[in-house]
Amino acid sequence: MQKKYRLILYLFLCCMVSAMTIATDLSAIPFASHDELAQCLTVDQINEFFSQGYLIIPDFFDSEELHVLSEYADRLQEEAQLLYDRGLRGKVDEGGAQFVINEVNNQVQIARIVWAGGKEPYLLELGRQQKVKTPIAQLLDADQADHLINQLHYKLPRDQVKFCWHQDFQHRRNFDEKWEDLNKKGSFVQLIVAIDPMTIENGPLEVIPGLPEEGYLGLDKCQNPEELLERLGKPRESILLNAGDAIFMHPLLIHGSRPNHSLSARRVFINGFAYPHANHKPYPGAGSCERILLRISKLNT
Repeated sequence: MQKKYRLILYLFLCCMVSAMTIATDLSAIPFASHDELAQCLTVDQINEFFSQGYLIIPDFFDSEELHVLSEYADRLQEEAQLLYDRGLRGKVDEGGAQFVINEVNNQVQIARIVWAGGKEPYLLELGRQQKVKTPIAQLLDADQADHLINQLHYKLPRDQVKFCWHQDFQHRRNFDEKWEDLNKKGSFVQLIVAIDPMTIENGPLEVIPGLPEEGYLGLDKCQNPEELLERLGKPRESILLNAGDAIFMHPLLIHGSRPNHSLSARRVFINGFAYPHANHKPYPGAGSCERILLRISKLNT
């Protein structure tokens, strides 16, 4: 009989240890739902994000989501072409979104479509799925966030779109001079999902892994950013993604990308979330900067 009780006690202790381990790995989200737990980052993934400045999650969007996302990207590309054909250039507000279009080699260049979900609400739904919000909650260490970015970026063949070395922190500060890092962890997380494969030929994202000890470097104000980056002495890496793969990025990560030299498009879907009250200025687009709940558990309280 005593052996039976010992066995029961042993099994009970094992369950307790297992439960404590799971809570630790899931960043101790209290009273989380099943869906929320399914999308949680592990402790190792969170540590990788803050040490490397980014975290890649393969197959983050499934084939159905990608198919619909690609269709909406095509639709908005056609809209940009129509605006271009009407002679419109620069920042063009249209239907709740802002199209940033230029002309290169007598063809339209789509620099970006800002707050794309303002024109196509389904894109907001995609950007606010629970599988997006749960990791954001963990990385921001917050139950709410201000949804600042819901964008489509295009790199079409020969359109010469490129992005110089920068840190996303500079965009937050340049747009809102009162921007504050309130949580002392960056107060902003950007999520990029590849709509098309990201290859060496089509201008992949390039990063310098690791967050600089100096924090914000002001690369946009530096006369010779390449020289500054050389002094850091860190290797550069090209991020190659399959369609549907995602990368979460810290605002101090140094990154950029070259033009698309291939014959196929390289499109990405970008969402950015700020810690509450870090941002003080509305971004372009109908309904942008809305504060959203990140955790399902909060909806049930």
